[in-house]
Parts: sequence; structure tokens; C-alpha cells
Amino acid sequence: MTNFINLTGTLTAEPKVIKQVPTMLYVPILTIDGQTLHCIVVQHALDFLYRARTNSKIAVYGHYNQRHQFVINKYFVQAQVS
Repeated sequence: MTNFINLTGTLTAEPKVIKQVPTMLYVPILTIDGQTLHCIVVQHALDFLYRARTNSKIAVYGHYNQRHQFVINKYFVQAQVS
């Protein structure tokens, strides 16, 4: 059974494409408590790539995989004012 977790934090770098098909992204997130999470995005990865920018506030919902990477299932990126 997979334990799902809610987390909030800040993106510390631009998302990086790890794999083209299916699109898979690597995203480092600095949580509120100062911990850096190494996250993977597969679901809606292209939308995430479009919305996410460095220093964006983010809320994520997901689980840890066997490699201790946080797999994001759902996310919310706070809109940037430009």
C-alpha cells in the first residue's frame, strides 16, 4: 500500500527533462522545514514544465518510490505576476 503525502515548498531550480517518452521531469523542491526533496513528475509533465519556474511556490501530493524519490501525482503552482 502506498502512503500519499501533501507537501508545500519552493522550486529551487527549473525542471529538467529526464526522459522524452513518456515525458518525465526531475524537480528539486525546498520544503517549508528546509528539507530538499528530489521529485519526479510523469503525470501532466508538459503542463508542469510550462507552469513551473525557479522560486515558484508549489503544493504537491504524491508518494515515495523505491529509490526514495518523491513521485508527484498532483500539484498546484502559485501563479506568477508578470
